[in-house]
Amino acid sequence: MTPRVHACLECESETQKTGDFCCDACRAVFNNRRKARGAEIYDLYMAHRFQRNLATQLKLMSRINRLASIYREEDRAMRNGRRSWRRPQDVLEERPYLRSIATRIRSGR
Repeated sequence: MTPRVHACLECESETQKTGDFCCDACRAVFNNRRKARGAEIYDLYMAHRFQRNLATQLKLMSRINRLASIYREEDRAMRNGRRSWRRPQDVLEERPYLRSIATRIRSGR
């Protein structure tokens, strides 16, 4: 059986089996990119969620998707195609409340 080689998500150098990064500097660069990109997505998504009329008028969901496509194109060009986001399973594991489904029960009169 051939051992699996794990590469740093930022610089592609070999990393420990349990980690995604080879060093703290690579982790910081990765997370700073996420912060910068996330700020743009956050503003558009919050308007999409809570200002529905404006969001529809501005076609915000299409623009959010386009922005994500631009980010992915940047990843392919500048990061050798490596993903620039955390695994959804890891996010959900850290925040189990996101898995629950909120329901409202209306009681009749």
